[in-house]
Amino acid sequence: MNQSPSIRPGLEAIPSEWLAGRRVGLVAHPASLVADGRHSADFLHDSGVNLTALFGPEHGFFGRGGAGENVPDAAHADWGIPIFSLYGETRAPTAAMLEHVDVFVFDIQTIACRAYTYVSTLRLLMEACASHGKTLVVADRPDPLMLTPPDGPPLDPACASFVGLVPTPFCFGMTPGETARFLKEALKLDGLDLRVAPCAGLSRDLSLTQIFPAWQATSPAIVALENALCFPLTVFCEALPMIDHARGTPLAFRRIGSAHADLSALALPPLPGLNVAPCEYPDKHGQVLRGLAFDVVDPVAYRPAAAAFELVSALEKMMKRDLWSFPGSRPEFYAQLWGTRNPAPPWARFEIPHPLYCAGN
Repeated sequence: MNQSPSIRPGLEAIPSEWLAGRRVGLVAHPASLVADGRHSADFLHDSGVNLTALFGPEHGFFGRGGAGENVPDAAHADWGIPIFSLYGETRAPTAAMLEHVDVFVFDIQTIACRAYTYVSTLRLLMEACASHGKTLVVADRPDPLMLTPPDGPPLDPACASFVGLVPTPFCFGMTPGETARFLKEALKLDGLDLRVAPCAGLSRDLSLTQIFPAWQATSPAIVALENALCFPLTVFCEALPMIDHARGTPLAFRRIGSAHADLSALALPPLPGLNVAPCEYPDKHGQVLRGLAFDVVDPVAYRPAAAAFELVSALEKMMKRDLWSFPGSRPEFYAQLWGTRNPAPPWARFEIPHPLYCAGN
């Protein structure tokens, strides 16, 4: 289980009548655990729920796919039900998949950053359920960015892609349940039968260490809470092969360096909530790089999108033309990650419209 024992995953709070007598499809991954450590699929199966299909997002239901790697469909070895991939030949449930299910349960540990693709899966699932008359239950979970104010540019539809598909700021500060309620309204999915099962005991009065005393990897690179917090800060290095961001190591997204330059002296302004220090670290090939280490010390003060913009601007100033002329550089993907071709602040303020876990709850 990721969260504190005092916080109960929304999956445990789903009223039995929501699922009774219905064919249920579960969207989940390895971090979909309940309080006693069982996977959410086992919890539902043990509770007598009629599971008729399982669905996996990027990296797959079993979490074995790499970043951007297509995952094939499979079947459950014990139950004989299909495991459909929503990161293979399709990103959205097809009509053939939907025929197996009356009600979907979405139980995914997210990171509230537009570039982390589980929220794109949620949007496409919501639209498919709305258009085919399926009920969607979002079993809520805490999010590592839920204490961090929304930050970053809104989505420009011209730059929409699977790494930028929801009409939010780049970082949006909402749990999956809060996000689903927002998207139903923002996307005008009035006919969608959406139900949210909240997390008992969750409040924004708690600290992140209280919310997440332990962490279950949400994807191969996000092996600790610290990786999740730094993801929106350095994910843009995915478009900049000249810059290493420790992918392939336990420090993924928490370090930057380069085999072509010493980044330890990179000039950055003070960044609220973030500690930045020169460091040396081995990349995934074992080469020691000189660069910077990032540590989020105050999630409430942290502004990940603003810090990311300052970081890329400083890299551009140091590297000049080399940064974007380096072989494999992907300026188009960079724009898709931001969700806009003009990511410069200031950005319009975004308030979470329907918070489930207000301070004082």
